Amino acid sequence: MLKPEMEPAAVPPQAAAPRSALRERLLDPRTLISFAILAVVLFVVLTHVQLDYGESLRAISKTNLFLYALAFAAFYFSFVVRTVRWEILLRNTGERNHFGELFHIIILAWFANCVLPAKMGDFYRAYLLRQQTEVSGSKGLGTIFSERALDFLVLMSLLVVSGLISFRAQVPERFVPAFIVGLLIAAGLIAGLLVIRYSEGRLSRFLPERLRERASRFKHGLLSAFAGRLPLLLGLTVLVWMAESARLFLVVQALPLHISLSLAQIMFIALVASLLTTIPALPGGLVLVEGGIIAVLVFFGLTASQALSVAILDRLISYWSLIAVGFVVFLLSHRR
Repeated sequence: MLKPEMEPAAVPPQAAAPRSALRERLLDPRTLISFAILAVVLFVVLTHVQLDYGESLRAISKTNLFLYALAFAAFYFSFVVRTVRWEILLRNTGERNHFGELFHIIILAWFANCVLPAKMGDFYRAYLLRQQTEVSGSKGLGTIFSERALDFLVLMSLLVVSGLISFRAQVPERFVPAFIVGLLIAAGLIAGLLVIRYSEGRLSRFLPERLRERASRFKHGLLSAFAGRLPLLLGLTVLVWMAESARLFLVVQALPLHISLSLAQIMFIALVASLLTTIPALPGGLVLVEGGIIAVLVFFGLTASQALSVAILDRLISYWSLIAVGFVVFLLSHRR
């Protein structure tokens, strides 16, 4: 009697090749469309905006490399502070995580924000936290939202103060709409946090049953993150924005521009650039941030070519170096 042919054993699920969430998102049609829009915007800017690129390149060629290296150090120091702050936020929710693993996740999340639209890096950070630690993704996302709330509220406070000092309490009309929109968003953010805090579970009744547990973990992560050491968290957030301002200050000083900008003006410009990165239309605020830096610098008396030199050198640090570093970290993480 012939024995039936044995079927090949099924490959166990764990043997399947792991997929990369970031790689899939990069190939998503919406991401590709955002890069197509970016290419069109760049083409229009390069062909229609009158800039002396030669003058800008000559200024860049005379950059003080020591001061420029300090600008790099200031930028990456801000990630150290961000990691310490996130570690505290997670500890307030009852989680214990090592600095190293959180720093690694933050670098990858900022890299994702540079190459993906709509601030998808924040969701990627929650995904990585769930994959690499025992923290649930919903609770992790709650701490990330609490961190973003801190960032935005402190940024707007510093932006208003530095703007009033820079303009001697007479804010130019062209900046008034941006101030009003920012303040309205800040007020809405505070109102939203208060509603979540005092809803006592009433909002969860409108969610499907399968999402209520996740919503509860998200709320716990969001609100518990603020439950302790609030003065320290606020101080660390101020330090983050000081580091961002120091980066731009050092970039300006590294160039042979022979101009005088006050510290309040430098801070105002740096915070405007940071605010523009939150607009989800383009990855990392590319083109929008450069345009914002140039526009504000020209308003403060620089020529367009001088402002372009500052924007190029600053974004080499805050955007392009982060892509290079993040890509290397991503490849090493993916291989591991």
